[in-house]
Amino acid sequence: MSSNISITRICEHCSKEFTAKTTVTRFCGDECAKRNYKLRRKNAKQQKMQGKIDESNKQTQAVRDIPKNQVWDKEFLTVNDAALVLGCSSKAIHLMIATGRLKAINLGVRKTRVLRSEIQRLFELPALAIKPVPKITLEEEPLTKENCYTVEYITSSLGVTRDSVYSMVNRKKIPKFQEGKEIYISKKHIDRAYRLMRGGEK
Repeated sequence: MSSNISITRICEHCSKEFTAKTTVTRFCGDECAKRNYKLRRKNAKQQKMQGKIDESNKQTQAVRDIPKNQVWDKEFLTVNDAALVLGCSSKAIHLMIATGRLKAINLGVRKTRVLRSEIQRLFELPALAIKPVPKITLEEEPLTKENCYTVEYITSSLGVTRDSVYSMVNRKKIPKFQEGKEIYISKKHIDRAYRLMRGGEK
């Protein structure tokens, strides 16, 4: 017995609307159904392969960690052992020993030994304080015609274009004011900006 039901649905593969005869029809036709099936199989294979890759990576990492775990069971570590535990070069370990950051004992040629507790002590030391570089700021003062240059003066005296002056003022947020059609720009900011551009502050 044929159904006279007509339902508007959206194809799960091509996303186009189509008229279906059942409420559970998923695709607009056999072509989309076949393509969607192939796509699902492909995605399933990729997920399976990715799972195998992830598992292989875990096994590889476990093998890599074996030497580190074995080293960590030792009470006295060689320089290479210490480098392996800290994930750095043996040269870095020698530098830490030379500067006193890491205590060690030298039993002879190539027989430097480090206590495991000394490695742990490195992480208990207070972090080195990083001092922020102070930001140089110019003390602001009310702008007047006496402490400002005009754009024309700057271009003629410094041999630069108006566009470069405006670009400098906007980029460095140099104080300025306008009176009528004339623009006045802070002298000390302009002097400092162009002095730095031409070889540093004197």
